[in-house]
Amino acid sequence: MLKLLDRVIGWISLAAAVLAIAGLACVFVSVTWEVIARSVFGHATIWSNEFSIYGVIAIAFLGAGYVLRLNGHLEVDLITSRLSPRLRNGLGAATDLVAAVFCAMVLWSGISFVELSQILGAVSVGELRIPLWIPQSIIPVSFCVLMLEFLARSLVRLGLVHREAAPVAADPVLPV
Repeated sequence: MLKLLDRVIGWISLAAAVLAIAGLACVFVSVTWEVIARSVFGHATIWSNEFSIYGVIAIAFLGAGYVLRLNGHLEVDLITSRLSPRLRNGLGAATDLVAAVFCAMVLWSGISFVELSQILGAVSVGELRIPLWIPQSIIPVSFCVLMLEFLARSLVRLGLVHREAAPVAADPVLPV
């Protein structure tokens, strides 16, 4: 049952990462069009800058859960690398649970923030006047994915779930 839960969380993280990649493609097209519009046609677009800002934020937030699954986040292990594997995994699981609680708090606050923006009818100050609840929705969605990944990682560290060898982020140790 826990293995199935881990797989579902993995699919959710992958879906968020695919959305981040789609966002990256949209930002690329937007910025490219802006450059062409300015240099060839002599006129800037009114939407590219605002769209690109929201897009870059969405890319970073939506990809965070998948990067965590790949162990790609920065981890300072000066002390923990000297611990026994059992103690290291226990401490890692505890920190993962603390991080999951933090993500749950941001998720809850993000939902409240989005609801308030909807109630107030808040819009961006840019030319597009985008309802702010749309880009703000990235916060609760991405922190939900991140929370789920921290919970799944704690299960792996506690030995309750065993994963097949997943792709690993590049080794952070620089060659000497």
